[in-house]
Amino acid sequence: MMLKSGFLFRCVSLLLPAIAASTGGAVTHHPGLALPLCSHITLSASYLAEAGPTKGPGFLFVINNDTNKEIRLEKPVPTSAHWYAHVGQRWLWRASSGSGGSLVDANNEKGQVFAYQPSQPPQHPEYITIPPHSSQEWAESMKEHPAIAYRPSCAICNNPGEREYRAVFAYAYVPHPQEHADGLLPCGLRSGPVIMPPLAANSR
Repeated sequence: MMLKSGFLFRCVSLLLPAIAASTGGAVTHHPGLALPLCSHITLSASYLAEAGPTKGPGFLFVINNDTNKEIRLEKPVPTSAHWYAHVGQRWLWRASSGSGGSLVDANNEKGQVFAYQPSQPPQHPEYITIPPHSSQEWAESMKEHPAIAYRPSCAICNNPGEREYRAVFAYAYVPHPQEHADGLLPCGLRSGPVIMPPLAANSR
């Protein structure tokens, strides 16, 4: 299932500022810092009822690098999560958390994404490096990675009759000018919609 305009964006531009502000003050939004989506590099995810022993629910993430070059990303990956609910015949934006990866134009899901840039260089950065024509997969729990936690708590986005939920995960990062990290991915990633089970979807 792909995020067509009927799926994602009947909430369009009125909700875009709210996506940037998001829930719990978790999103850092920097207007003007935008990246194109990557070509031949994909991010995908699937729900895990248990991301590891005693870790609770989370997601299995996979990045495929179908280019001829090594790619490098700064952790955490993904940088953000975006939640949608099915109401009637429409898919409406529900909430976002994290930073980096929200769409610049909510009507164009293939367009640019806002990127996160830290205000200070990270003290102990960690990176993911993926060789050409290779992939990497890993599990993340919501408990250990708050940006991917399910947070449908936006008061203006509560919709009566919600019956299905999806999550879209994203990565978009611009290093601090003093961050010495050559070769970081100069484009953004967004996953396809990830199906949420009813138990997680109905948690409040």
